[in-house]
Amino acid sequence: MLILASSSPRRAKLLKDAGLNFIVEPSNQDEVIDLKMKPQDIALELAKMKAIHVAAKYPNDVVLGADTIVVFEEEILGKPKDEDDAYRMLKKLSGDRHVVYTGVAVVKGDTVKSFVSATEVSMKKLSDLEIWNYIKTGEPMDKAGAYGIQGDGGSLVDHYKGDFFTIVGLPLKDVLDVLKSFEKE
Repeated sequence: MLILASSSPRRAKLLKDAGLNFIVEPSNQDEVIDLKMKPQDIALELAKMKAIHVAAKYPNDVVLGADTIVVFEEEILGKPKDEDDAYRMLKKLSGDRHVVYTGVAVVKGDTVKSFVSATEVSMKKLSDLEIWNYIKTGEPMDKAGAYGIQGDGGSLVDHYKGDFFTIVGLPLKDVLDVLKSFEKE
């Protein structure tokens, strides 16, 4: 059985749309990390922590953990604390480029396979009115960097270089390749 160690409805939808059967078992482990690490290493470490924590309860199953972070000029932009924080993040991202990293870890027993996917995103120059109208949709509040490219936030993005699904939070092609590798073992 595949276990998704995440409460993200976006990750669950991607797996469901890919035709996979799985159950959701979010990791409630505290996400304590060394902020001196490189952002991509942080995303990878958090993904591993989630997957390993849940795998302890499911030693015979395949557990998938993931973590997505948005990085602008070396600052990690997590989920906004409130609307003002969402505004601060979106104002920073406006008219500029940032990188989205999604770390993925797949665990079965003692085997851990992990990787990081990175995508560069360029945002349109946004007016204060555009930012506040987007914030009022409520969409930014549970998303790293305060936007969701797969929803209304897609209209804020000018273009991106890399995997769209990395930005959504689960680089699906690469995840499916890793899951297939477990089937062969």
